[in-house]
Amino acid sequence: MVRPTRSSHGRILLVEDDEEVAALVSEMLAQLGYEVTHAASGAAALGALADGRTVDLVFSDIMMPGGMNGVELAREIRRRRSDIPVLLTSGYSEAAVHDAELAGIQILPKPYHIEELAAALSAVTSELGRAIDTKRSNRC
Repeated sequence: MVRPTRSSHGRILLVEDDEEVAALVSEMLAQLGYEVTHAASGAAALGALADGRTVDLVFSDIMMPGGMNGVELAREIRRRRSDIPVLLTSGYSEAAVHDAELAGIQILPKPYHIEELAAALSAVTSELGRAIDTKRSNRC
């Protein structure tokens, strides 16, 4: 069992259009020690990133209403801010999930437990850290 923690592990931008799901996931993330900012759409998430807000990781649902799904959001975040890792989640195995896998974007299948969420967040941040270290060593 994961115990709640008082120290912050970072700031997560949660992109989820369903308010009930967002509230539940926000609580799970808070229990894991993260500060959470919620955006209800891809456009709102990009706005939050553009306003200079500190974000350590974006956690987004793949299926969202509006013009941008989670995979498209992840691609745009990578284009604008390659330093921010993205973790996607989905309860569906549709083309978008396949697109995410092709783009090398990690997916956490729904439903998930807090331990699985913690492991996925750790894996995504570790993977980005390795990629940044590789880029730095290639510059030397």
